[in-house]
Amino acid sequence: MEPSEGEIPKPLTNGVDHSDDFTPEIQKERVSDEITNCFICKKVYNLPKVLPCFHSFCCSCLEDHIAKSLNQNGQRNFACPLCEEKCEISSGVLPGQYAHGFQDDLFLAKLVELQSAMCDSKECDICDRRDEKTPASHWCMDCNDALCDTCLKVHLHGKTTAGHSCLAIAEMRKIPLETLMKQKNKVPCSKHSELITLFCVDCRDPLCVQCMAVSHRRCENVITVADALTSRTDVNDVISRLSKLQMTVENIGGMGQPDRNLESSIHEAQERINAVCNSICDKVREYQSNLLKNLQSQSEKAKGLLQDRIEPRKTGLKSIKAANDRMQTLLRYGSDVEILLAYNQVRKKLDSCQGAIGSTEQKAPSVRLDFILDETVEHFIEGFDRLGDLMVDVGDSDEGLNSWGVTCTSSDDIIVTDCKNKRIQKFSKFGDLVDYVQLEDEPRDITTCGNRDDVAITMIGKLVIFLATRKTMQLIKRAKTERQYDGISYSEKDAFLIVSSVRDQVVDIIHLDGSVLRSFGAGADDRVLFNEPRYVSATPDRSIIISDVGQNAIICIDLTGRVIFRYKPNGQNGLKRPQGACADKLGNLFVADFGNNRVQLLASDGMFQRHVLGLESALEKPVAIRVSGSNRMIIVQSDGMVKVFSYS
Repeated sequence: MEPSEGEIPKPLTNGVDHSDDFTPEIQKERVSDEITNCFICKKVYNLPKVLPCFHSFCCSCLEDHIAKSLNQNGQRNFACPLCEEKCEISSGVLPGQYAHGFQDDLFLAKLVELQSAMCDSKECDICDRRDEKTPASHWCMDCNDALCDTCLKVHLHGKTTAGHSCLAIAEMRKIPLETLMKQKNKVPCSKHSELITLFCVDCRDPLCVQCMAVSHRRCENVITVADALTSRTDVNDVISRLSKLQMTVENIGGMGQPDRNLESSIHEAQERINAVCNSICDKVREYQSNLLKNLQSQSEKAKGLLQDRIEPRKTGLKSIKAANDRMQTLLRYGSDVEILLAYNQVRKKLDSCQGAIGSTEQKAPSVRLDFILDETVEHFIEGFDRLGDLMVDVGDSDEGLNSWGVTCTSSDDIIVTDCKNKRIQKFSKFGDLVDYVQLEDEPRDITTCGNRDDVAITMIGKLVIFLATRKTMQLIKRAKTERQYDGISYSEKDAFLIVSSVRDQVVDIIHLDGSVLRSFGAGADDRVLFNEPRYVSATPDRSIIISDVGQNAIICIDLTGRVIFRYKPNGQNGLKRPQGACADKLGNLFVADFGNNRVQLLASDGMFQRHVLGLESALEKPVAIRVSGSNRMIIVQSDGMVKVFSYS
């Protein structure tokens, strides 16, 4: 009887050959060469190895590429042949074995082998190993070996292979390739000899029974693979974000538009310089010449800056495309376990690349070179001494975002989140490192909550974790959240958390269990209230302070979402990529003016008071900021340097 569409014929257990059932309606599906062929040798993969950027290559091809790269740069890293992402080589790997230090791409190996089995002239793999040539008639789904009639009989009566599923190759050709690929769900654990059948929701790791007993015995949410893929993970969300992010970068226009924008701004600056100089007397001609020379040098600087900003996006796009292609291929041909094995790594890569590429609404990288006319020229007098300055505007730089969070305890201990190294560090008030906690995912922001100096931390993966910090730092609990949150603050008076989501452009009030109490995302008349809400802070009068990076503004709202004030000054007090914001016990507001290398002091009503710190205090790129109860101001710079100041 012919199998129905999508149905796998029952495995052979008696060695009966069904090749006589062959009909002309054989399905010969061919996977794209882009999936099955190595980029380096252009041939079908042979022992494929997969790099951290999700690009795969033949083991021998990768070995040759690594050896050439190491000879050229003399370092323990090399660039991926496709996306040029830097890949580190393990310290214990010996020369000639570099490629073996990377993971086997079992999925691609199985895909290539299974596709080769469906060829008309497929020969028996067992006989081939004995240097014999015998036509194959069957395929073992467990061993991924083609078998002739003789080898099939031996195979089905072996002690370890008697229960294997063997199909007639003629029957296989009638079945869609993706159906055959998904049929084999038995994937062995890389650490133990057992099969992967479980998934830890807390750690986002596929497990075997031994993994659960040894490494995950304290985890609360361990479920089956089938349940994990259908209900308890955000695989679909990751895939959707990959597709949107790839489309966003591709819509930038091949990265060519920003170059034209820069050239246009340079041309406009040159024309304005000439127009101003021609309207003034001869004594400014010499300064005009100097300005044009300076324009040339600044133009090269601006072009260099633009190139530095575009390269991470190009690399990120290639990596995102590789991850997206990988997930789409797995969705079509991969088993549930294979999808889960890749999804957490893909999700982490997606988040790290999104930091380099930006949000889906973000504009293309923009660098301008503007000629800024000096105010004295507008009120021209004979004794003027300056005509203007050239300034390179790097536009919406993402440097420093999502990198640091800081808080302090009642005893003035300082606790810092280190996103890059995935750890929480605790320092004494004298600056000594007291303790740290290593995390599996990236932390974002941190806040103390409650009177026991416990802290809450926003994490990658829609999660908030709580740590006790009194003596040694210990995990108290985890709370799943509906959104990916970035900034976090605790309201002492109301005992809830205030969190921000840059991706969703909202500020939420949530319970300590992660459930949303209120959400603020749109103002009156359906206006968008936030663009890139990064850091948040609760104030003594129960209002909420938000630093909006995209709007270069500080926004204050009450608990109903009504805007109390919006601080967005122009001129010398203008904000540039504002980051951390906090309030002291009197209600004074401090803002980390990231792009201007300073801290601004505002009154509780949002009125500017003064600049309290700047370059004169050796402050550079301030990101996170907190004020302790003893009037100590703790600031974390974008380079990770923690600086403590006192103020009165």
